[in-house]
Formats: sequence, structure tokens, C-alpha cells
Amino acid sequence: MAYVVARRSGRFEIRESLHTAKGPRSRTLAGFSVLSDDVLSIAAQRAQRPFDSGAVLRSAQRAGAGVEVAHIESSRARERFLAGSENMTASVSRTPTVAARGDAGAALLELLGFADMVRAGQPPRPREPLAFPVLARLVEQPPVLASARRP
Repeated sequence: MAYVVARRSGRFEIRESLHTAKGPRSRTLAGFSVLSDDVLSIAAQRAQRPFDSGAVLRSAQRAGAGVEVAHIESSRARERFLAGSENMTASVSRTPTVAARGDAGAALLELLGFADMVRAGQPPRPREPLAFPVLARLVEQPPVLASARRP
């Protein structure tokens, strides 16, 4: 796994841990003063293990490094949302057969995941007061029967 460390000179390094016959070792993948897309691509090319750029971004932010990356988490969430929207558009345009519908539970989980992506892309909203009466007040009033309303 790659991670970011601060150096004494005010610069930072993306490092990778490796297990060798002599024990664990760390090697530098890239040095930088401001993390950019170019630095991430250089580090990804030099990495010998799977490289997770999202984890490196989070590690850089924890280390206090400046980050100027075009593909930050909100951008990735937007890309996932757009890909999900395209998939939904394609699936709605097809006429499903009974056999192609599959498991209703899996479809529900997919729909819930899509709703989470939509909600994640929305700005936070303040809480609104409830638009319906409190149930405790309804218990205090006797119910009106349908037969009592007739003349």
C-alpha cells in the first residue's frame, strides 16, 4: 500500500512498503511539494503493488500536503453517478423479458445504491419541520367512522 510522508525540507514523498527476505522495506515512488495528477501517475507507474490513488490522496491530506488533483472524491462520485445514469438509461430503453428480470432483491439493492449515489451528489439541506400531524395528537381525538358521516 502506498502512503505519503512529510520530509524535513517541506516536501513530501509517496512511499510503498514491500516485504523482502531481509524484512519489510519502504521505497520512494515519487517526491513532490504539491500533489498533482502527474505525480500520482508517476507513482502508479513505479508501484510494484496495487496503487490506490484515493488512499494516497487521503494520506496526503492527513500529512498536510497541498493537493491539486483534478479527480478528487467528489469528482469520482460524480463520474460514478453519471455511469450509473447511463446504465439506467440503457436498461430502461430495453424491454425486459420475464427471465431477464432476475432477482427482485438484487434489483432493490441496485436501486438503493443508485439512490445513495444521487444523494451523495446533492448539497446538504437544512432539516425541515414535519409536514404531517404528530401521531400522539391523533390518538387523543376519537376516530370518525364512515357510517357516522352519512346523513
